[in-house]
Amino acid sequence: MAHLTPIPPEPPEEEPLSSGSWFSLFLNPAGRVTGALPALQSREFRLFWFGQMVSLTGTWVQSVAQQWLVLKLTGSAFKLGLVTTIQFTPLLLLALVGGAIADRLPKRDLLLATQVVSALLAAGLGTLVVTGQVQYWQVLVFAGALGTVNAFYVPARQAFVPEIVNEGALLNAVALNSAIFNGARVIGPAVGGILVATVGLSLNFYLNAASYVAVIATLLLIHPARRIARSQENIWANVKEGLTYIRETPVVYTILALVGTSSLFALNFTTILPLFARYVLHSGSSGFGFLMAASGLGSLAGSIAIAFFNRRDQARVFIYVGAVSLCVAEIVFALSRNYLLSCALLVIVGISQTIFTTTANTRVLSLTPNHLQGRVMSVYSLMFLGMTPFGSFLSGVIAQRWGAPAPLIWGAAITLAITVVIFALRRRQRERLEAGSASG
Repeated sequence: MAHLTPIPPEPPEEEPLSSGSWFSLFLNPAGRVTGALPALQSREFRLFWFGQMVSLTGTWVQSVAQQWLVLKLTGSAFKLGLVTTIQFTPLLLLALVGGAIADRLPKRDLLLATQVVSALLAAGLGTLVVTGQVQYWQVLVFAGALGTVNAFYVPARQAFVPEIVNEGALLNAVALNSAIFNGARVIGPAVGGILVATVGLSLNFYLNAASYVAVIATLLLIHPARRIARSQENIWANVKEGLTYIRETPVVYTILALVGTSSLFALNFTTILPLFARYVLHSGSSGFGFLMAASGLGSLAGSIAIAFFNRRDQARVFIYVGAVSLCVAEIVFALSRNYLLSCALLVIVGISQTIFTTTANTRVLSLTPNHLQGRVMSVYSLMFLGMTPFGSFLSGVIAQRWGAPAPLIWGAAITLAITVVIFALRRRQRERLEAGSASG
């Protein structure tokens, strides 16, 4: 099967600082900043990064309201987990196709279309809430629709980054994207929880709809400098090519297996947090928002550290250390009944999660040829996000029967055991290879 070769990128042009305004400063950051963070040298990436920052904050503002709305409507842990399951199931079903389509269509246009639809969905659900007509089944419908949009958005977003940064800055760009995602997790849940407690639920949904305007506007201003040759083969042949590469690259499929395991059993702890806030820690909606923010604060700290300290030779260590510390911190959090201690533990959980997932993401991306990145990263998305429906559903069922701490303890323990087994198997495999090379 023929492999496509991307057209080499043209070096981005830096505009002179022509205005004293903050926006001009954003478009033309200081040289010392871009030297430490090379992805920010690209004007297109800076625009994309800013738009994503605003939009992701709005997404977390709505997430708090949606979870609290479901709990208010049903009072059921099972139904709370079912919403997340419905929202992420389309990604599970369509991720591979979404990755192949992202390699065939102009990614900017695909991103624009998905963001417009997402804004309309947020506004529609907000209208149902403000009119008092919202019902649980309608929340499920909107969650499923948003999940379908994300099945095409997520692979396109990840594959779009190589088109707007130079290859040498790609890993830094991934770390910076992780930083804004986790920064939004700090601001969004705190703001969302306060708004739910003081104003009500509907404003959260409208704020999220408005936040999409930022990403739509910045996408319209972006003109990708790098032109990636698009595949013209049958779409199923494209999917098979990506899967074949993964199967033949042990390091990649090992990382993907770790990510999938963690997503299934350990990374869905946010689904259970409303139950902890209400029934275990008795902190209410505002306390729930700050629990989410504590996890986001830790993740932000981890992202910033990785953005400045991004050593490929330490990637394997970071992946395993991040996974193990995540599991241990999650088990201790499940046993805690002190609110401040729980917040501190969630900071550790956030740091560990980001060290693990961001390093795994960048490791897979660095090992994958440019022409396969869209498809391979769609499999990464499948492992990272596609396992969430099963994990959330399983957590909801266990919490309904044995209480909120149970799914966290069992999920973290299973993930820890599998991580240790994979580490031992990979170490033995490397030792055999080294012994074979020495004897040869």
